[in-house]
Amino acid sequence: MQKKPTYDEFEQRVKELEKETVERKRAEEALRTTREQLQQAQKMTALGTLVAGVAHEINNPINLIMFNVPILKKIWHDFQPILKQHAGKEPDRKYGGLAYDFLKAHLNQLFSDMDMAARRVAKIVTDLTDFARQPSVTEKSRMQINTAVENAIRLAQTSLKKSGIKVRLELGDNLPLMEGNLQSIEQIVLNLTINAVQAIDHDQGEVKVVTGLQKKDGWVFISISDNGRGIDPSIHDKLFDPFVTDKQADGGTGLGLSITHNLVKAHDGEITFRSKQGKGTTFTVSFPTMLKEKRPRILVVDDDKRIRDIMTEVLTTDRPYLLDEASNGVEACIKLGTYRPDLLILDIFMPEMDGLEVCRTIKKEPELSGTKVIITTGFPDHPKLKEVTKLGFANIYSKPVKLQDFLKAVDSILKIEELRN
Repeated sequence: MQKKPTYDEFEQRVKELEKETVERKRAEEALRTTREQLQQAQKMTALGTLVAGVAHEINNPINLIMFNVPILKKIWHDFQPILKQHAGKEPDRKYGGLAYDFLKAHLNQLFSDMDMAARRVAKIVTDLTDFARQPSVTEKSRMQINTAVENAIRLAQTSLKKSGIKVRLELGDNLPLMEGNLQSIEQIVLNLTINAVQAIDHDQGEVKVVTGLQKKDGWVFISISDNGRGIDPSIHDKLFDPFVTDKQADGGTGLGLSITHNLVKAHDGEITFRSKQGKGTTFTVSFPTMLKEKRPRILVVDDDKRIRDIMTEVLTTDRPYLLDEASNGVEACIKLGTYRPDLLILDIFMPEMDGLEVCRTIKKEPELSGTKVIITTGFPDHPKLKEVTKLGFANIYSKPVKLQDFLKAVDSILKIEELRN
């Protein structure tokens, strides 16, 4: 008669089976990952072959256009005096169906647009080649993001006119400069704009392009929205993968958003989207700027932790400020000895060492004499406030402070607008 396993033996066998199950699942997951990597590698190999053929077929004629356009532009420049004489004698004569006045006003721009479009085609081929490899954006310089948006929208005019879709531009004022490759940023905007146009399948189409500043982190952003059909939820989590698209029927290749994603990441930027089927999609790309390198530092000194927490929240929400805290005057003076904040927000009545003593210390120390200070107090009529004012600290706010007025004062003192230039 077969011996029945003991409880310990049974428990050991269960553990062994569990271990085998875990190991099997790990092996299956590793196999699945390897298969996906192999499929991706095969796709990239196929893309590399495609790009090589495209580059060969397109680069030669595009280079010819890029070579000839400057020559034609120079010929036009030299020919204008002669044409002007002819136009004076025959004012109604047309040249290629166009009047002389129109040619004089617009032909240089037409040449420039031709040159820009040819360079854009050449850049697309380069971007495809870069996509097949690791993305590398070179020749970065300080640039204004609105310039890239305006150039891209102008390049997209032909597609927009054919579609009849309206484009609304809302460009932010005085945006800080970013470090980037202008053509690459133009390509990002162009890709997302064309993508938005292709997503609209009705006659009330509208694309909205917005630029602005994310005050919280000092980044600039471009938001491109459409009122099209939205993105199929089944591909939301892999939308930026190569060859993923819900537009196969329209000839989509699934490369546009992948290239865009790579270009954004090559600029240390971020790209996100939100979409609802039948309601439209919004893509938002954001990039670090020079403003982030100059984020003002604020030291908040108050013995009430709740006040410090409130100050930290309001001064870091939608603003680029870096906050530090101190709970009394002694701690504040220690911190002032190790670093120089751009602004000191100081309570008057605190234990150990009050705000008045901190103000006196600031005045006595030459290295601290330029410190900018805002005084906050729950006792606006106290005699100490008069002494503080005599020391030259006139920015005094009574608690509870009116947040909007207080924030305006902080922004004004730190000249946040100037940091955008």
